[in-house]
Amino acid sequence: MPLPGLSHLDPTSAAQWGLNGLILVCLACWGIWGIFDKKALHVASNRDVLFAMLICQLPQVPLCWLMLNHFHPGWQVSGPLIYYCALGAVVYVISMVSYVTAMSRAEAGFVLGFTAGYPLVAQILAVFLLGEKLVPGLMLGGALIAAGVFSVGLTGEKHSEPKRAQLSDRDLLLANLQRANSDEPFPFRAPSKTGSVAVLERPVQTELAVKPTAISVKQGENRFSRFVVPVCVVLATLTWGIKGLFDKIAVGMAPPLVVYFVELVLNLTTLIPFCLYFLISKKRPQLQARDAWVFTGLSTITLAIGGWSYLAALGMASASYVITITGCYPLLMYGFTIFFLKERFNATRLLGIALIVIGGICVQLTQN
Repeated sequence: MPLPGLSHLDPTSAAQWGLNGLILVCLACWGIWGIFDKKALHVASNRDVLFAMLICQLPQVPLCWLMLNHFHPGWQVSGPLIYYCALGAVVYVISMVSYVTAMSRAEAGFVLGFTAGYPLVAQILAVFLLGEKLVPGLMLGGALIAAGVFSVGLTGEKHSEPKRAQLSDRDLLLANLQRANSDEPFPFRAPSKTGSVAVLERPVQTELAVKPTAISVKQGENRFSRFVVPVCVVLATLTWGIKGLFDKIAVGMAPPLVVYFVELVLNLTTLIPFCLYFLISKKRPQLQARDAWVFTGLSTITLAIGGWSYLAALGMASASYVITITGCYPLLMYGFTIFFLKERFNATRLLGIALIVIGGICVQLTQN
């Protein structure tokens, strides 16, 4: 039975409505996805969250298998399809490791503000590798979206080191002084009169000789950690843009659901190195917290629904259009960070959101 008010639509208009619906679903799912990731990272490490994400994807395999047999009976997988899906799976793993690592070390707004510039990477590569036309309106929209998310990202603040770590050297020194002489906690000569000072009567054996080395090591680690977030952000941005091209090529070979299933199976092979790591290092993932599984599961569900909608949209429009318009998902995510993560909202962030909206409108106009 046709829906009221839509029976007069021609096939082209109906297809456009379907495309826009898929994009809206993708935007909604990707908008809330990062919030669940950040919540999970509050109670578990980035390594354990990645491992939990893979575990939560396992139930999708039989579900996708049943859906494929129902919607695409007799479906097949070709060698070229596996090849491009494997390339997409490799860059996907790299992007997720980089993204989760950056999210565990910085605010969600800071990370998402930079990584959402990946549509520009996909646009440039689509022109040279897929032969798509370089439409001025598309480039303008992509540039505005990138400028907007970059502006919003500048308002995020990196997490600072806890103050208790800065006092650890002082606390250790006091403990060494107290243990220097079992009969006298502090080998000082008490002041004889008002205005005089305490004097150290004898040398104290402490571990100060090794502390400069420990301090220098810690300073070296701090200098190294400053580059972790920028490197991870750049790597995630590049790999997300590259993955969009492999998805577009794969969708041209098979239905989106087939592509999703093949990528899902290939992504789950990452469980093998994870299990080997835990076995060799004799460590166990610290996922006893119930919230870690809840938020990771919600993240997996929204990511799966958004990913399928994204692939279906790629089968109906150009890669540059779909990748760029779905790059507006931070518009929703930034709103969620204000209410759920209690992150700041200021004039610079408002300007960034406005640029994202204007850029999305410019991209939408290029499709007409």
